[in-house]
Amino acid sequence: MLITSPKIAMQQHIEAREGVTAHFNQVMEKILNENSHKDKYWILGKAKVHRKGDKRMVRPFLQMCDEKPPVVKESFVYEVDNRRGVKTLLWVMHPDDTLSFPTLGKSIRVTGGNSGSKILLPK
Repeated sequence: MLITSPKIAMQQHIEAREGVTAHFNQVMEKILNENSHKDKYWILGKAKVHRKGDKRMVRPFLQMCDEKPPVVKESFVYEVDNRRGVKTLLWVMHPDDTLSFPTLGKSIRVTGGNSGSKILLPK
């Protein structure tokens, strides 16, 4: 049985997170470059998670959209406005069903039930 110290495990976690971030940035840069001729578009992102042996692999998935995509569970959307030269994170749907709007500094909780989805506003 292999026993790793908490310090080694933390270092491995940091390195893995940095790898995911680097991959995300590469894919994002590719999308931005390929679509520099468009005035406005959106980028839908998710993280694909799968197991490989005893390890959990995380790979960012990004897709350019000509129309603003709907809210998708465990995803996020950037709006890219090439005329103004800005990229804005519009929303993030977290795994715990919290929908965050970074530009507003607000979050809401979305729950599903028998009658469909409900939005619970913070008090």
